[in-house]
Amino acid sequence: MIECRQAGVIVNPVAGISPRESLRAARQAAERLGIIKVLTGPGQLGAEAFTGWSGQLQVHDLRAQGGREQTRALAGQIASTAIDVMIVVGGDGTLADVSRVFLQRKFRAPILGIGAGSTNVGRLITCCVERVEQIKFEALEAWDVDGILVTLNDQPIALAFNDVVVGHTIVGMLDGKRRDLDAVERISGHLIPGKPRSAGGSSTRVIRRSTNNSDLLIADGRSVATVVVGFADSSFFGRAVTGGICLATVAGLPAGCIVSDTPLVQIEIDAATLQAIEPVTSRYASVANGDSIVIEGVADAALCADGNPLRRLESNDHVLVSLHCDAVVGVRSRKDVQPA
Repeated sequence: MIECRQAGVIVNPVAGISPRESLRAARQAAERLGIIKVLTGPGQLGAEAFTGWSGQLQVHDLRAQGGREQTRALAGQIASTAIDVMIVVGGDGTLADVSRVFLQRKFRAPILGIGAGSTNVGRLITCCVERVEQIKFEALEAWDVDGILVTLNDQPIALAFNDVVVGHTIVGMLDGKRRDLDAVERISGHLIPGKPRSAGGSSTRVIRRSTNNSDLLIADGRSVATVVVGFADSSFFGRAVTGGICLATVAGLPAGCIVSDTPLVQIEIDAATLQAIEPVTSRYASVANGDSIVIEGVADAALCADGNPLRRLESNDHVLVSLHCDAVVGVRSRKDVQPA
């Protein structure tokens, strides 16, 4: 059981379909944890969830902020106060934004992530919005969560907890449905359908750089349609169809990089289209602590972390992706306790 009296609360009202459900989940989590004081943002960023609440409420003024910068600014203000837990309702990208602020400030309050996004597969997701009522809050525990640090041209720009992807599309909600969205347009705030296509060009290279500065070329050229760097997981054990990542799991390596000659981030593909472009060829390399994945020579595609497009890459950009052990503290159900 996590002892909680004072909590930060951040809600991303544009994640998922219903801001009302996200706000309801935030309040329910705070009540079931026994919170007596909440620090949050105005309106749908959190304050609306606590209308008529009997506890203490401190609302930070963020009228000059907007978008993801608003989330980061609110996380920074809350991190200046001692709290017992941070309740974040949003998608994987929202949780990554809050986590990066915490990491920069060396702030170690546990993050309770309530998934309200389009995928909700990151390691910081404690439960999804629709399952808050089923969680046994008395059986929650804090745990140290590894992250994936993304550096662009020698500047750290993001922290991911599921994967880092280079490609042209992301999966997101459009008109109430999961769609393939244009990743570069999403950076500018535009939600428009995207066409999956290859990210690679004649000068593209994907390399694993080890601690002794030895390089392994994973893939290059136009065969680089998609690059994915993500964590290995025990669920891959014994499933040889997952290829190299299955071997990494058996060997105890924490992560891996897969480069495919086919765009992998797409949800609207049908069976006939898939079979027409097969066979799909992928090249895989494991990633140990201290290793880095170097991506260079990509033009026009987006660099994404946990489904959030970060930058439109230029051919002279240099991307470095590496593991960051014990990046933040998460909240999860104890393995010996199943949800109700």
